[in-house]
Amino acid sequence: MELEAWFDGEAPVDDPSDELSWHAANCAKCFRHLETLSNLRVAVRGSLGAATPADASVLDLATLRAEPAWHRWSRPIVAVAAALLVIAAVVGASQIHLHSRLASDRSAASGRTSSSKGSTGSGSATKSSATSATSGSATQSRGSSSSSGTASGSTGHTTVGPGSPTAGALTLAVIVPTVGTDAAEGTEVADAVRQAVAAANASGGVDGVPVQLTVVPAEDSAAIAALPGHVTAVVGGFGADPPASVPWLLPADPYASGANVVAAELSPAEAGARLGQELVQQGDTGTVGVVVGTGPDAALESGLAQEVPVSTVTAPSTGACLPALATLQAQGVDAVAVAGPPTLAASCVAALSTLLWAPAAGVLLAPSAAYDGVTSAGIVPGAALFTVLGLPWPGSSSPGAALFRSVVPGDSSYQALVSFAAVEMAVQVARSVGVLTLHGLAAGTWQNSLYNFAGADNVGAQVVEQSAGNWVSAA
Repeated sequence: MELEAWFDGEAPVDDPSDELSWHAANCAKCFRHLETLSNLRVAVRGSLGAATPADASVLDLATLRAEPAWHRWSRPIVAVAAALLVIAAVVGASQIHLHSRLASDRSAASGRTSSSKGSTGSGSATKSSATSATSGSATQSRGSSSSSGTASGSTGHTTVGPGSPTAGALTLAVIVPTVGTDAAEGTEVADAVRQAVAAANASGGVDGVPVQLTVVPAEDSAAIAALPGHVTAVVGGFGADPPASVPWLLPADPYASGANVVAAELSPAEAGARLGQELVQQGDTGTVGVVVGTGPDAALESGLAQEVPVSTVTAPSTGACLPALATLQAQGVDAVAVAGPPTLAASCVAALSTLLWAPAAGVLLAPSAAYDGVTSAGIVPGAALFTVLGLPWPGSSSPGAALFRSVVPGDSSYQALVSFAAVEMAVQVARSVGVLTLHGLAAGTWQNSLYNFAGADNVGAQVVEQSAGNWVSAA
């Protein structure tokens, strides 16, 4: 009753403390009652055609001055109280929502597996529910690519996880290492593949449908195992092999092989035969001294032996090449070949400098030596290094290398160029055949400024020579 009398202006107006006003301003229950009274007054005045407090435009200054002083002060007090109550309600609701969300996230996190090894940080961070809903089982990629399942504004395409491909789309995956000494190269490869996909989508994708890409950390065995049935093919990349049932186009790995692999490089035996043929074409028919090591590259010797006479010396188990080279130098061989891993090739190149020997027909290496960065730096003047590569070297003057540099500026990785070309081949086959299949690829001829394939056979592989850090055509 006191509150209603105060509201109706029946309370004393000369009370200097005006305690009821302050009480009403700070009492939610009282304020709700005052709000009810106010609404009733508005309704009554509205029905009588009188001006309402909500219609401030009809309350002129004279009317306000005619009101009792306590009534004039009650208006701002009630207004402030209303504002405070609204703020309190919003903050309270926000806190309730926040606590609810945190509880929900903690509950979801407890049932979620940790992120892949390729993720930054400790590996325990989880994606938000919105991202997970978009990308399905997408794996995280390294650096600026963030996580699979997020749109890439810089490349103009969407990276999606293997769990959520768009129906009818050409869905590609690239596997790259994201930790360890090869992580930097893996980043270059992933960036090159993204740019190739972006270029394909900028020109219409495949039948108007954007090409989709998944970047998979080579350390994430679970994500790699999940690729079958979710991607059309794996393109380029290195560090881990995809499941045998998934087509792998142009691996950036000289040792990759298998029934579903379209290799970028010739096998060591094929490379040896091609190097032998080059010697014959150049008129160098003398004996080639071969330092034979272990591993797949040992087959380089058998390929050479099909084309030219060879004299073999087994490299010591320590991998030191000097004793073997000294033996071959004494034999007077015209050329030296290293049929062994890149570490043996590097040892032999260094040993040539020690012996001050420049074989007349050069030093022949397996393709893996170029992949591993073996160069002619410090070698005896006049000693040339040769190998066979399936595609142009990024720093060479070939049109394909120039194209790669224009689309992926600053990327000097040969493995990145191979992976870039793999996307171009996948798109070319899909656009021509309608869908990317190994059967369709094997039935056609595929070429551009980067590659030349007759079906799955690389007929564009060339003998190249090391020159100032680049491998350039030896023709």
